[in-house]
Amino acid sequence: MTLIDYAYPMMAAEKALKDAHHRMLENKYDEALEEMNKALVEARITINSIRHLKEQNNALRQQTAPV
Repeated sequence: MTLIDYAYPMMAAEKALKDAHHRMLENKYDEALEEMNKALVEARITINSIRHLKEQNNALRQQTAPV
């Protein structure tokens, strides 16, 4: 069984957003952009994880026979 984790990339995206904010306050624009790119990557991983979990859940519902 493969574990699909949406929470870890979501937390990583949140951290990258926070770090980007701090880099902006320090006027470190290149570093802020780098953190935003990290946030985008982690957000995309989160989106894909959620879609996968949704598809799995729908497939399980279709396989379950009504009682």
